[in-house]
Amino acid sequence: MSRRLNAALVVAACAILLPGCGKRGETPEDRAAFGGVDAVVGQLNSFTAELTGAVESTPDTSAGVSAAQKLLDSRKAELAAGIAALKGDAKFRQDAAAKRKWLEAEVDDTQRVSQLRVKYADASLRDPAFKARLDKLVADYDAMFRDSAEH
Repeated sequence: MSRRLNAALVVAACAILLPGCGKRGETPEDRAAFGGVDAVVGQLNSFTAELTGAVESTPDTSAGVSAAQKLLDSRKAELAAGIAALKGDAKFRQDAAAKRKWLEAEVDDTQRVSQLRVKYADASLRDPAFKARLDKLVADYDAMFRDSAEH
């Protein structure tokens, strides 16, 4: 019985003290910088799903790759600007949790797009033009991250 009471007291103490945990001197601007990461990551995840879906959802994968390339070309500048702004933010560069969240999203999303090469390896072997278009799609997607890394 005493152990249950002790456990309940520990849980209650944690529940009371947990909301007070955080960085000392954290300002609304600091929380906004982390929110900026959430916004950019959400935007990138959504776009990546739309991009890979354009390829995977069509029976004609060649047409799907072309549609995905058009989609990427139409939104690349906007996404790259958001990535560059995020990486250029001093608060972002100092926030380890925000950088970790960004890195996870960047790796996950680039891997999802790169996996298209594996998924369509047979088609790439049969059709060199398809392979070239797919390689360009993956390279252009990856370039969004490289271009913004210079900031």
